[in-house]
Amino acid sequence: MSQVIEMLRSLDRKERFAVLRDVLGFDCRTPELNECFRQRLSDCIRVEVPKKVFLATDYHLDWIQIAVHLAENPDIDWDKPFDSPAVDEINRNQQDVDLLVAFEASEATSPSAHLVLIEAKAYLGWTNGQLSSKTARLGRIFGDDGTKAGVVQPHFVLMTGRVSPNIRTHKWPSWMKDRAGDPFWLKHALPPRRSVTRCRQGGTADKSGRYLKFGPAAPSTGDCSEEG
Repeated sequence: MSQVIEMLRSLDRKERFAVLRDVLGFDCRTPELNECFRQRLSDCIRVEVPKKVFLATDYHLDWIQIAVHLAENPDIDWDKPFDSPAVDEINRNQQDVDLLVAFEASEATSPSAHLVLIEAKAYLGWTNGQLSSKTARLGRIFGDDGTKAGVVQPHFVLMTGRVSPNIRTHKWPSWMKDRAGDPFWLKHALPPRRSVTRCRQGGTADKSGRYLKFGPAAPSTGDCSEEG
């Protein structure tokens, strides 16, 4: 297992995913991806994704940045304070990626591992401000062309029902988008759900209304508001 993946694993302290691993009883070191998802992800990032990978949910960008730094500097003594260019970024906020998929490169070359960072929306959407903040931070970690961290090859994927035409990617690092400037996208197949909304007696939505009504909550279209 590559050094950076071992570092990522050692920093993963997400409790809900730990509970899910225990409940479902899958191998926490090398869980197997669903074959359909594996093939779709391979087609999306244009790299063959193996069946067995490292998986993590809601994985902090702080942890990614530290894991990369430690993998690039294997002589650091973990038991002592250490200096890092990333120190000003750490613990500033709780930015994360919804799903992290990491696996070793198929050939014994540099970079030694692939990191797939998946941002998913199920029944809501993003704002351009949210995406811009996160993509800027990832740009500082991996550089504009994705080669700043020599130990890994990063990939950034949006997972929604469809991609909103309102997403502004012109300031995103080049490795996060295709040649046309569009995000790499994975279709999120979700069943419809229902939402409950406060309303007036006639059914008009009103946050201070004294009635409730059910409505369809269709899978997200990935609509991205112009806010931010």
